[in-house]
Amino acid sequence: MLYLQRCVYIAFVLAAAMLLGCSGSKVTESVSGFIPDSVKESADRMAPDALNSSLGSTPQIVWDQWVRKGPVQVYLRPKEEPVVQPSVLFFPFMPKMDVAQGRHISRELSRMVWQNWLAQEVFPIIEFADYADYYTPERAISLARQRGADLAVGGYITNYMAGGSVSDTYVALQVEVYDTATGALIWSMAHAGMMQSELTRDYIIFSARTRLPSDPTGAIMQALSRDMAKPLLAWTEPLRREEREAEAQGGNKAF
Repeated sequence: MLYLQRCVYIAFVLAAAMLLGCSGSKVTESVSGFIPDSVKESADRMAPDALNSSLGSTPQIVWDQWVRKGPVQVYLRPKEEPVVQPSVLFFPFMPKMDVAQGRHISRELSRMVWQNWLAQEVFPIIEFADYADYYTPERAISLARQRGADLAVGGYITNYMAGGSVSDTYVALQVEVYDTATGALIWSMAHAGMMQSELTRDYIIFSARTRLPSDPTGAIMQALSRDMAKPLLAWTEPLRREEREAEAQGGNKAF
C-alpha cells in the first residue's frame, strides 16, 4: 500500500512538472524522498542526478553510476611517524592478471594512482619511474637509492576487467612502500572497486536509469587512489602540521 502511494505521488509530481515546466533539479529533489530503495540502488545516492520527461514518453529518473568499493585493506603500516617529509620514487605496477598487454595496462593504471597522489600532495616529491621496465621490490629499492629517494612505491594490479559501456568494470590493486635506507617493507595495502554497466528499471509510471561516465576505469582508479592516500596522509600529517605552524609563526615576524 505504501509503495502504491509513493508511485501515485511520483506520478503526480512528474505530471505537474511537465505541465508547469518545472526544472529537473526541483523535481528530482521532490521525488527523491518517495522513491523506493530498490530503485535507488544505494543509500549513498539518495537524490537523482537528472530527470528526462516529456508529454509523449515515460518520465525517466537518472542517477550517475558510482564506484562500489569496500574499505582499504591495510596489512602493514609503520609504528612510528616519519622524521622528515619523505621523497618517493613511484614504480609502474606489475600485472598479476593474464590479459593482453597486461604490462601496458598496469603501467597506465599505476600512472593514474601517481597523478592522483601528486594532485593530493601525498608526498612533497613523487617521481614516476617511467623508465623502469618492470617492478620488483629489489629493483625498486636499488633504483630509488640511486635516485636519492627515501621511499620506493610499487605494487601489482591483481585483477582487471574493462567492461566499457556493455559490462561491469573491475579493478583490484596492491600497493607496497619500502624504506630505501633499511630495505624494509613499511606499508602494504590492497583495494578494489567496480562500476556496474548501465542499468534501466522500468516501472508502470516511470523508469529509473543509471548512466556511466565516459571512462569507468578512470573513475574507479580515482576513487581507489583517494582511499589509499588517506592512511599515508594521516601518517605524514604531524609533519605537515609542524610546517604550517612554522610558516604561521614566521609570517607574524616583523622585518
